[in-house]
Amino acid sequence: MAAVAATAALVLPHPHTDKHAATTPASTASPAPSTSPLPQGHHLVTDKALGVAFPVPDCWTAGTRATDEVTYKDSSGLAGVTIGTVDPAGANPVAHFADIEANTKVNYPTYRRLRMQRTAFRGQPAAIWEFTFRGRARAFRAIDLGYGREGGREYDVYLSAPDATWADYRPVFDNVRDGFRTTG
Repeated sequence: MAAVAATAALVLPHPHTDKHAATTPASTASPAPSTSPLPQGHHLVTDKALGVAFPVPDCWTAGTRATDEVTYKDSSGLAGVTIGTVDPAGANPVAHFADIEANTKVNYPTYRRLRMQRTAFRGQPAAIWEFTFRGRARAFRAIDLGYGREGGREYDVYLSAPDATWADYRPVFDNVRDGFRTTG
């Protein structure tokens, strides 16, 4: 997959975005029945094309979608959550993020890594990557969790938001991550 899209967007696209991929509104996502309590102020969406379900804040709306990802944005358009997939997953999630990071550095000279580390998520190999970058008018912060077994499908949960209000948006990532489920 190609790395970061052009710098025209205020919210850094998910790092796996193919900047040449066609995007359409994410209208195929629909409410899904909940088997566990949702965080207050959230609703559950199911994206059949990606085979996932996850909570998003009630005031966030579907943005664009590509064949391998969907984005939801807040009302300002400055913060967004992207759920992405990579098929097949590689052997080393950290190495995968490091490859993407190389392109991110080229496209965003103000990029700064805060952390990139190996972890596990729901018993599967995972990596967490957190970084900052400068958009056209302000500084942003992002966090990306990628997980999956080699040869299977990798899933990514990504949040980008203004750095100045990161503490307000970080719980959105935690809620999406905690409520994220595969459905297919």
